[in-house]
Amino acid sequence: MADPDLAALQEWLLATCTSGGRSGAGSGGGYRGRRVAEVVRGSERLTGEERVAIYARGYRARLHECLKAEFTALHALIGDQVFGLFADAYLAAHPPRSYSLFDLGARFADFLHDTRPDPGEPPGSPDGLPTALARLERARSEARRAEGVETDPAHQPVDPIAVMTSPDLIVRTPPSLRLLHLDFALLDALEAADRGDRPDVPAPGDTHYAVARSRYRVRVHVLAPWQHAFLSACAGGTALHTAADTTARACAGDVSEVWAALIAWLPAAVDAGMATCIPVHPDRP
Repeated sequence: MADPDLAALQEWLLATCTSGGRSGAGSGGGYRGRRVAEVVRGSERLTGEERVAIYARGYRARLHECLKAEFTALHALIGDQVFGLFADAYLAAHPPRSYSLFDLGARFADFLHDTRPDPGEPPGSPDGLPTALARLERARSEARRAEGVETDPAHQPVDPIAVMTSPDLIVRTPPSLRLLHLDFALLDALEAADRGDRPDVPAPGDTHYAVARSRYRVRVHVLAPWQHAFLSACAGGTALHTAADTTARACAGDVSEVWAALIAWLPAAVDAGMATCIPVHPDRP
């Protein structure tokens, strides 16, 4: 074709490659529905379809490897064949749109949820396990990339006495924190995959997680429901006493019990990169 529309041609090639190099699969602009032979010239050795198929296989293999690298525990749990089927279907439904491969897996967990065999199954059903594991692994990836406490000058250790005596202390969570509430106990599966082992099938279990980064190391923490509620209340920066009250209401508990638990737990949460505590009137030189 003379004077091709480059953007449309790129769109067509992307759609063709992510559909497995099928002829006519491309959907870009003026190339919509065109057969490979109409767009790609063949040679003495290979037809246009064969040339595109080679490129498509390599491109898709690279995308598969990127998904495997991000969702290592899911891949280790379900095996290469099933993971490959999930990846093929995902790439066909959501071909890459970003220059960064980091964005490739952003919608993978939602895709697995939306394509469950029986969406009406109760929480903890086996077909919900891939979605839950993918959500937790994606959260780890996002925590690695997001701005964390390491570069925040306000992030300093806090001691139990300060928690006990400073109800106006401002508590805020960093952009690197991810809070999840999932239907499976997944920590053992993550640790097994990180060791290079195949995980056992995780047991169903209502579980709260915090994915946090401290000293540039990402860790997954299992939280009590009140801890999850407290960190959620601090997302925008909240006075400690306000967050404690909100937590007590959310968990139908006594605020004095929340305060007692915070004195012991909040310093550890700050050290783990889950939160930063800021005095209302910090000392000035």
